[in-house]
Amino acid sequence: MTVEQPALHQRCHTQPRSAEENYIYAQIKEITGVDDERVIRRAITACQDRDGKYEIENVVTMLLADDFVNPALKKKSAVTPVPSIVVQEDAATEAKPGTNTVDARSRLVSSDRETTTQGTQDAGAQGVTARKSGNVIDLTNESASGSDLHKAIVASLQDTQGILGGQVSREEQDISRVLEQSLAESKAGTKRKRGDIWFVDPLNPHERKRQDDCPVGLKNVGNTCWFSAVIQSLFHIRRFRHLVLNFHSPNESDPGNGAESRNLRFMTELRYLFGLMIGSHKKYVDPSKAVEILKEAFSSSPSSSGVGESQQDVSEFQHKLLEWLEDAFKADTSCPSSPEQQDAAESDSNMKKMKNPMVELFYGQYRAEGTNEGKGFSNDETFGQFPLQVNGFRDVHESLEAATAPGVIETISGNTTQTSGQELWFTRLPPVLTFELSRFQFNQQLGRPEKIHNKIEFPQVIYMDRYMCCNKIETRHRREQVKKLREELSILNTRLNKFNHYGSGSKKVPLQDVLSYALEFAQSKPDHISSLPQDVEMESPKPQSDVSMVTESSPVKSPGTDVTMTPATPPRPHRTPGVTSSPAPRHITDGELQVLQDCLHRWRTEVEQDVRELQDNINILEENVNKMYSDDAMQRYPYQLHAVLVHEGQAASGHYWAYIYNTAKDKWLKFNDITVSEASWDELAKESVGGYHNASAYCLMYVDKSQLQQTDLVDTELIGKDIDNLPKDLKESVILDNKKFEEEILDWDNEQARKAAAESGAASEHKPVASTSTVATQTSTVFYPAVHASLSVADTAEAVASVVDKETFNIKDTEPSLVNVIECELKRVDQVVRSLSSKLPMEDPRLQHPLVYLTACNAGKRVCHRIMCEQVAYCGLLDSEERYKALKNTALRIVNTSDKLDQDRCRLWHEKYDKFRKIVYWFVQGVRYYNEENYEKAMPYFLHIYEDNRKLLSDFGPEGGLSKKLLMYYRRHCMLKLNTVMAARFEEQDDVTETLQVMNTHMLPCLQPMTHSSSQEDTCAMEVVREKWCAFLGQEISARKIEKLQDFMSKLFDPPNETRPPALQSVQMQDLRDLYRQYINVIECAVRNGSVGKALNSQ
Repeated sequence: MTVEQPALHQRCHTQPRSAEENYIYAQIKEITGVDDERVIRRAITACQDRDGKYEIENVVTMLLADDFVNPALKKKSAVTPVPSIVVQEDAATEAKPGTNTVDARSRLVSSDRETTTQGTQDAGAQGVTARKSGNVIDLTNESASGSDLHKAIVASLQDTQGILGGQVSREEQDISRVLEQSLAESKAGTKRKRGDIWFVDPLNPHERKRQDDCPVGLKNVGNTCWFSAVIQSLFHIRRFRHLVLNFHSPNESDPGNGAESRNLRFMTELRYLFGLMIGSHKKYVDPSKAVEILKEAFSSSPSSSGVGESQQDVSEFQHKLLEWLEDAFKADTSCPSSPEQQDAAESDSNMKKMKNPMVELFYGQYRAEGTNEGKGFSNDETFGQFPLQVNGFRDVHESLEAATAPGVIETISGNTTQTSGQELWFTRLPPVLTFELSRFQFNQQLGRPEKIHNKIEFPQVIYMDRYMCCNKIETRHRREQVKKLREELSILNTRLNKFNHYGSGSKKVPLQDVLSYALEFAQSKPDHISSLPQDVEMESPKPQSDVSMVTESSPVKSPGTDVTMTPATPPRPHRTPGVTSSPAPRHITDGELQVLQDCLHRWRTEVEQDVRELQDNINILEENVNKMYSDDAMQRYPYQLHAVLVHEGQAASGHYWAYIYNTAKDKWLKFNDITVSEASWDELAKESVGGYHNASAYCLMYVDKSQLQQTDLVDTELIGKDIDNLPKDLKESVILDNKKFEEEILDWDNEQARKAAAESGAASEHKPVASTSTVATQTSTVFYPAVHASLSVADTAEAVASVVDKETFNIKDTEPSLVNVIECELKRVDQVVRSLSSKLPMEDPRLQHPLVYLTACNAGKRVCHRIMCEQVAYCGLLDSEERYKALKNTALRIVNTSDKLDQDRCRLWHEKYDKFRKIVYWFVQGVRYYNEENYEKAMPYFLHIYEDNRKLLSDFGPEGGLSKKLLMYYRRHCMLKLNTVMAARFEEQDDVTETLQVMNTHMLPCLQPMTHSSSQEDTCAMEVVREKWCAFLGQEISARKIEKLQDFMSKLFDPPNETRPPALQSVQMQDLRDLYRQYINVIECAVRNGSVGKALNSQ
């Protein structure tokens, strides 16, 4: 899911810089308005410390000082100040202005029932009223005309001109133009709305059919991956799903107020959506109606500016969703909270009125205890999603400890000192416990939100005992123990650090190494080399004579010139010391060396022993800390991880998906919009814990493990397509939707049959017909038996001759001889098939004889006999001799008189063998273009080959097609090389339309199937491609490029299924002539350059 980003300024690169440096330069230029990179580089150099590091804030401060950019400007600007241009921050900014970090406890979610204290409300959520007064011109008001911006810039330039008396330098003019452009682009960036990327359904309905026992995905209807991630996570909580499916509006004739009516409409659409997600025959369903209700609500909210058209934050949406559901169930007093409670609940109406099932399922309570300015307090609060900070914490437990453990603040009032602080204790945990990880913070220096990519680990099972109010006394006692252990750890680590980082300078090394180096130096022997080369003679200067003696006070004129020369003082005599190959002591006696060796050996042994003891003690203390809460008394509140919501991208753009644990299958499933695939824990952790690329967990959803088996909290069996248990109205709706889908499939099949008949009729009349396939096919009729018989005429003629010439041949009864020929040839073919695996892929006998392919694919003895009979019947070499011709005529008669079932079977196998030969031809063409470095032409061949070859391998095993590893290797490497070429074009060209068109038609069809690849190398290759294009977001490129790049990157991270590669030219029969030799040529070339070896050894 992609949202709007500010346009970046275009600049010329003076020298190559890294993506990080480009980003830093862009931020500095945008904040300060200084466009001269030499000035920026000078400021960075001035702010660097001895290690070459610098703070961006210091650079910005230095550049904003007038005397740094133009010393003359500050002196003159003191007379007449320039009016300020104030750009207000967006009211919808996620973090609070004025704070760098937000305390987790101050961000707890409270409903209408909660008891809140002063100071916990988020002031940043209030809207900022646009204003225009005095010299302050509002540039953020969307309804304002462009004249405000123009007036601001003109006023600034006019005053500056007045200050300088009309003598404005080119540098000031450039800075003003850049500032004007920056403000214009920033304002336009808030208005400009990139076209939503809507997923288009494939025309072929068979591609949308749901597979057995596979969960249903959700269609992305325009930047709605946030909706899919949350809804899928909630849908797979069985109790929640049951509540939604059995929801009944209390009074449909009286919709109530606007909010209540909206909530009921949303619940109606959510029920219908859940019904489709259970019983639909499609592999994904459309959530448009439910999403539209959400967008209307967000866009009409006074605290959100245009939020209905942009990416929603997952936590914000989930807050709103739970609030709506809670309000809806306040009125619905007839809905049971679980299937098992349904009968009992119907007889106990009082209980239903007292409890809201959504509150029971998702909301818990905690008690805040502490002191406020010396006065004690204790408040019970209700929470939905518990916020956890990410910065500075290693795992979820550390963040929870920081959020719940007591924190004390001292305040001085007059002569008295008062303390304030609080600690949190959970009094009730909900069955579904949700942690919201704070992944965004507001950067005060840059004035924009930033994503926190820090790593934070989370367990599959978390024990909440240490945070429970019932364990308050025991937890406090253990926290004190942990505190003491950590203090001891800190002391030991400090001591260990002194050993491992020894020295008083900036460079510190382990003390053990220092002693070893000293011992090594002491034991070194000097290895003298000749002082200087022999042909260089060093001697003292000769005594000065009366003629040649020249001093500094007596200059000498050069003869014939007017130049007076004063020679330098002659060099003093010196001695060059001997040069050694390595440092060594000059003078050391054996006694001194012995004493030094004994001391250094003893000291090093003592140091190593001290380090070892320190490390052992540290390990023991860390183990004690880790085991502090691992006993049975502290493992009575287990919660199992149910879902992980992941965000990939930056604060301004990205994509959401969810990992959900399937209890029935005991596997993790990845829900990425319409795609549902299995995933491993390693894959989940890699994309969720953070610190790896730009993907990290944003929300963790745990379920009470103690309720998994006894209650209906989650699914212990596969959901399947069971619609019998759905409410009657939903069941009818799902059946009607499935019926429409079946009719669509039937209409599609009829249309394809009609087109096939039309193409067949056109082919018989030799009229070309447009093909609907992505691969252009041959329109003329091909008689496969004769074509395939021509491949092995030599083998067939040799088989006939070996039988006819070696035995008595009865020309009047040739059938026994024909049977003998067929059996002998099939035995030979069988021997070739047995050695086939050892020959592939260096050579491929399947291209030389169709029966080798058929036998390897287990075509069946009856089919092989008949096709071998065809080989004899259509062998052109058998017409030269009467006996051979008689045998051929017999074979032709048998072929023509065989029943229709045999003919149909053989025709299907001929078509499969023809498909295999065309795949080999495409492979040959693709590799040729690849070797010629024409990756744009090579890529479509590899795309078509892989999909068609996959079907053959699925039907017949490895012998049915080309090597899967070989094709994956060429597809992967061609993709990487093409990506490099296209990225270079994108960077160099101004008009990138054609470049991105190639990426859309050649790259996206490659990425879509690779997302399901089990190959680690494929996964890494996709990451390389995406990182290549993500790097452009940190560079200074034009706004037009940014807009086109964003459109492309939304597809790059979520490739649509309907993308098809470019069509290939039709394969003619003459193209397949000598195919075996063509294949051998490209394979030999691939062996020489190492591609075959690398492909076969790939994972």
